[in-house]
Amino acid sequence: LIGEIKNGYGSEIENIRASLKGLNNLLVSDTALSVFQKVEIRDKILMLMEYVVYFELTEELLIQFKMIAPDLFNELDTIKNSSGFSVTVYVKFVPEKEMQKGAAGTTNLAYYKNDKNVYHSIYGPHTVSIKIASVKKSLLLLAHEFGHVKYQVPNLATYAEYYAKHYQSNGFVASYIGHNADDPSGQKANEFENLFRNKYVALMRTTSAKLENPTSLLVNIRRAIKREKDVL
Repeated sequence: LIGEIKNGYGSEIENIRASLKGLNNLLVSDTALSVFQKVEIRDKILMLMEYVVYFELTEELLIQFKMIAPDLFNELDTIKNSSGFSVTVYVKFVPEKEMQKGAAGTTNLAYYKNDKNVYHSIYGPHTVSIKIASVKKSLLLLAHEFGHVKYQVPNLATYAEYYAKHYQSNGFVASYIGHNADDPSGQKANEFENLFRNKYVALMRTTSAKLENPTSLLVNIRRAIKREKDVL
């Protein structure tokens, strides 16, 4: 289904969980496994567990974002391109080491085949892909990238031309791309970031609820997944 904000890990999570269960069962039940085979299986289990960890982290942080700034969330959840087609926004929180040097948040910029009004990502046409480093300010980074998406989706053709003119030929490092003083996408990103910051401060003043920061949340999710792995 096209439209709405989605967890970028979601399409594979059921297969990942099934694989984890199968490998755990194999490790316990197959007494003929060699030492090397056991090591290989354990390495595979650890890799799959990390996928589950970041799926769960992404789920939790999207819930937090929606609670803090439901109006901003809804703007992206219902975003449409210039032709009126809904666009799905896929979000992944990832290890900081996976990000491009100098960038803590990225939004892909690409159009589908020869139609410069149709956004395209690894998830297919009419989709956008966002990656955010799992750091303390992850939600603020997400708000920033949501701002980029808010501008780029309905203005893709003209912004792609702006991007090619100002960034592709100038050798800009990752942290500067999208943030020229006159870049409309960068301006919208800064606007969303400031709005989110203000909404977060306002929420903290009016509620007793405490939101766990992304880095500690990641640690706790990883511990919980590790405890559960024998029953996955």
